[in-house]
Amino acid sequence: MQILLSNMACISMKSSMNWGWMATGKKQMNQNNALPDIAAFLKSQDTLTLFCHVRPDGDTLGSAFGLMDLLESLGKRVKVLCADPVSPRYRFLSGGRADLLGTPEGALVCIDIAAPDMAGAYAAFAKQADLVIDHHATNPYFGKWNYIDAAAGATGEILVDLAEELGPLSPRAAAAFYTAIATDTGCFKYGNTTRATHLKAARLMETEFDVAALNRWLFQTKSQAEFEINRLAMETLRFYAGGRIVTMLISREMLLQTAAGADELESISSLPIQIEGAVVAATFKEAEPGQYKVSLRTNGLLDGGKICALFGGGGHRMAAGCSMRGAYETLEACMVKTLRQELEKVQ
Repeated sequence: MQILLSNMACISMKSSMNWGWMATGKKQMNQNNALPDIAAFLKSQDTLTLFCHVRPDGDTLGSAFGLMDLLESLGKRVKVLCADPVSPRYRFLSGGRADLLGTPEGALVCIDIAAPDMAGAYAAFAKQADLVIDHHATNPYFGKWNYIDAAAGATGEILVDLAEELGPLSPRAAAAFYTAIATDTGCFKYGNTTRATHLKAARLMETEFDVAALNRWLFQTKSQAEFEINRLAMETLRFYAGGRIVTMLISREMLLQTAAGADELESISSLPIQIEGAVVAATFKEAEPGQYKVSLRTNGLLDGGKICALFGGGGHRMAAGCSMRGAYETLEACMVKTLRQELEKVQ
């Protein structure tokens, strides 16, 4: 995609790290550092590595590459790393690159990473993070410095505020942050969208990047494979509790048949919850034989993050996930039983 951004290729250079910030950066556990202090820390570094979470989405990538652009404008040497490849939809952010592997250097910054393990192959580095910027309520504040805002609809919202401390936004940084915010709020349709979300998006639009073209690419451009995988998945829909609980299966056979990739699957989990009367929807994606990634979507009545935490996962109230192992029928029955129990608590 060439509609918006020029090449944001990462620069990999070595530099000695400035640790002077640690003397004044101490804080109590589970407390945020002030954004001006975080900006001062970033400005004090010569070299920084920004980590994205595994299965990178628009928020982690848009936030990271937008921050990279800001820091490079200050003369910093910055690289963005991710253990998993960038899907075609978001490669306009990475200058067309799918592979963001490399050697971490300098200050280590985790972007939209709820816990170190979410950095995948870079988890050991994430555990030593100098700075963590995130919007997940379950984040344990694992960085030396942290800014966690669970009220933010996306990590990109936090970066917009941080940008006020770092300098003017270029159109490509603004477009990257807009991508972060728009994708994590479902193009401003999800329940995590707030007045502040819209105001920050409006601030980004003042840089005059082509927002219409970006929205078309992110939300209105779909491949034939996406339509086909949606059709096959919809044929597996099951309804329970009078239609308040919905389940859907994406099998390996379907994935092989359609050749659907990460882009084609990104929004599929949001389809069942759109059915009238649905309170919670669980989509099972078969990653390996007997191994499923479960995406939970709710209408807000139930807390999907807490439900997925029962299965070792987590996330937000209206969008969460977990992993399960076993036969699909057994796993689905277990999830439905849990969802029934959760519904009984609120109805």
